[in-house]
Amino acid sequence: MKQKFLSMLLLSAAITGCTSHDVVDTEYNNQANGIRFSAYNGITRGNPVDGNGEFMANGSTFGVTAFISTGTGAFMGTTGEGAAIVSNGTTWGYVNAGDMRYWPTGGQALDFYAYAPYGHTSITNKSFTKTTGLSFDYTVPTDEAKQVDVMFASATGQTKAAGTNAVNLSFKHALTQVHFAVATKTSSLKIDIAPNGITINNIKSTGTFTLPTAANANGWELTDDKTSYTVTSDEITGEYKDDETPGYTEIGSADNALMLLPQTFGALSGENEGASLTISCKIYQVLSDGTKIYLKGSETGFASIDVPVSSMGVADGVATEVWNRGKKVTYRLLIGGGPATGLEPIEFTTGVDSWDTADGGVIENQ
Repeated sequence: MKQKFLSMLLLSAAITGCTSHDVVDTEYNNQANGIRFSAYNGITRGNPVDGNGEFMANGSTFGVTAFISTGTGAFMGTTGEGAAIVSNGTTWGYVNAGDMRYWPTGGQALDFYAYAPYGHTSITNKSFTKTTGLSFDYTVPTDEAKQVDVMFASATGQTKAAGTNAVNLSFKHALTQVHFAVATKTSSLKIDIAPNGITINNIKSTGTFTLPTAANANGWELTDDKTSYTVTSDEITGEYKDDETPGYTEIGSADNALMLLPQTFGALSGENEGASLTISCKIYQVLSDGTKIYLKGSETGFASIDVPVSSMGVADGVATEVWNRGKKVTYRLLIGGGPATGLEPIEFTTGVDSWDTADGGVIENQ
């Protein structure tokens, strides 16, 4: 993900017309105006998927609806669902030939609204309107493998440009991508994290998305429904990383991530209902003769530790909300030589870059 998160999809939009689409033109079937689809590099979608090649994978889909300036009804697709566009691995085409549309020859402007991936069962109540564009409901699946990188795009006031049938749809990410990594503060200290051993708790799971505005940059209105999400991962060991080697051991895979709703939340504290991490782990010191002294868990079993966590990070001394749309957040678990009672919540700093690099936080015990 070395490029920006915008996916520049070239939608060669041609539009067939008939009276039911409020078209006021008689030459819509001119083949010179036919829609074709092609994609440029920089597209990203998936869980997460990077790059144009992955977006163009055989069977990838998006849905698109368009409205014409001289009409009120949907010109392409419907008000309840976009026309399904599918990739054969090289080019884009219509799933249903009857959805083909052509550019009007009278110069009428078109507004396009799209989402991806098309037809996902967790994306419901889709609505396309001429005034507000696109909206839909989404519930994040609890199973990480079923989560997707939901994206959206809009291109309004489009007319056929000279010499091309193309209209550019710039797809943007609608969700927040969340990762975890671990290290220890001393060379003698290690932590083993169990398979699927990281769960984030008390996270909002359902909301309604509309095209972002200045007043609502994330585009989401969330319900109060909350759940827990577990990272799919193998057993891993976190070890000492000195100042010259600041890398952490990744929990899970860079090719997969928790894809969650953008939101703000406080950390669990006392009786409040904030968020926390549940970590199934063994924390131990390794003596010079190789003997392991267990601080949490044992040689034969993992122990659970609950660590408060919030959506607020600190960058350059400034508190910053990091769970925003289109952001990749990595929480860094830094295990210190603290008391045997386990991890204690302390400060964590967060730096958020574009989707490809973000430092979600440091949580360490003292």
